[in-house]
Amino acid sequence: MARVCALIIGVSKHTTIHANDLAFCKNDIYAMQQAFTQGLNVEPSDITLCGTSDTVSMADLIAALHQLSETSEIDDTLLVYFSGHGMTKDNIHYLVLSDKLVQTNELIGYLESNKAKNKVLFLDCCLAGNFKVDGTAIFNVDETADTFAGKGYAVIASCNAQQCSYGHPDKPISLFTKFLCDALSVKSIIREGKKSLHDIRKLVFMLLEGWNKHNPSKIQNPIYRANLGGTIYFDVQDYKPYITKQFFADRDSYIIRSVEPTHSGIAKRYSVRVILKQPMSFSEIAVLNHEIVQEVRSLNIYSNEMQEKRWKNTPANIIFCYFGLDETDILNNNYICHTTWADDTQDKNWWYRLDKNCEVINDIHFNICTYYQSLKSFTEEHTAEREQLISDTKTIISRMVTLAEQLISIYNEFLNESKSEDDFRNEISEISGELTKLYFAETGLDIPPNDLKEWCQCCSGLAGTIHDLTLYYGHNKFEERTPENRKACMDMSIKQYYRDLEKLKTVEIPAGVSE
Repeated sequence: MARVCALIIGVSKHTTIHANDLAFCKNDIYAMQQAFTQGLNVEPSDITLCGTSDTVSMADLIAALHQLSETSEIDDTLLVYFSGHGMTKDNIHYLVLSDKLVQTNELIGYLESNKAKNKVLFLDCCLAGNFKVDGTAIFNVDETADTFAGKGYAVIASCNAQQCSYGHPDKPISLFTKFLCDALSVKSIIREGKKSLHDIRKLVFMLLEGWNKHNPSKIQNPIYRANLGGTIYFDVQDYKPYITKQFFADRDSYIIRSVEPTHSGIAKRYSVRVILKQPMSFSEIAVLNHEIVQEVRSLNIYSNEMQEKRWKNTPANIIFCYFGLDETDILNNNYICHTTWADDTQDKNWWYRLDKNCEVINDIHFNICTYYQSLKSFTEEHTAEREQLISDTKTIISRMVTLAEQLISIYNEFLNESKSEDDFRNEISEISGELTKLYFAETGLDIPPNDLKEWCQCCSGLAGTIHDLTLYYGHNKFEERTPENRKACMDMSIKQYYRDLEKLKTVEIPAGVSE
């Protein structure tokens, strides 16, 4: 079973190194221990503390890292935190232990070599942003999303390469550590029982941004660099998703394939997918439609608890029916007609409005799909060959994800203020151009066979989100947005990218197809 393990290092006293003692670093250790256990549900037995006696020697650090290597498993997450002095010599950053110096990038390299799937290093020390991360994640064409997502390491530093890290003015701990503990412990960023490293990092940055506005003499600009695939999700709460009930009915002349809740705040509504067992006239469908209304109107099917509380045991006000002739029609959303029935509490002048393809028959509003047969023929002619579609989709998506990681890495350097906005735009122009070509290639793929639809839809959603990353700093619409709006839109798209990547982990290519 995957674990989250933590090594917490705080160097308060220096026995042979000529450096000022930092009493609050010992307090940082216990603050982080509490934040990891309460905020990320790390088991106390999986946390190693270095510095409870005020000192941390090189031998202590090596022993702790060796223990991590010996006990780590391939699916584990490692969290390493350091609080103490940091210094730069000959443009190389060092962490100051009680007796020796250790290069920050040597520690990063040691963590990178650990077999655990993902690692996060938190640095709270002066000049902490003077470190490097090697490359960005590459999504290999034969790799699964489950293997790729979350693999790698990330470093979050308390300040950039020229700044000092300060103690908190009101708390006996470091300033960055206080904000980090707050971000780790807050419950408002929990989604479906999980916290993401992306949201934790973003909240830390926001808290320090607020500090900087009010404390211009003690500014700390935090730094984030990573070669992770996507982000890391931490399970922090038991999560029981709301299970929507299913309804299926096989009658003499029709099959109710599904009943889906589409309730609004002012009306209880269902969408019903129906397979006709034989061709029917619209007048016959209207009679059948009334039967379906009576059968499904009193059902209790909801998408969430709020809907259930609002509408439980009340009859539906509106029923939408979608009629096809076979399972393929339902999967392809290709219908002979779709109808609307509304009760007397609804505005029927609105729901039953007419145009050239609409009519009302027996108090049922019909929207007749004149393109049904041509779309059915088109679908049959353009349904892809399975193996070729899988190969083409994997090739496109793996390349798009790899480029997305490169683009996000460059964007992070823009946020780190090591690149200007113009530098960022120039550096991503080639990536954006290739992503646009790949996106249109994905949208131009043939229609997937029925058993590949869910996987292909997930891939298409991911491709669309990745393409969104190219929009906000492109030349066409750049001047129409403010700098704040560009950042906000980019951040939302990055977060959605991580969600889409996480969703793809749960959708497998059907068995019997070569992976």
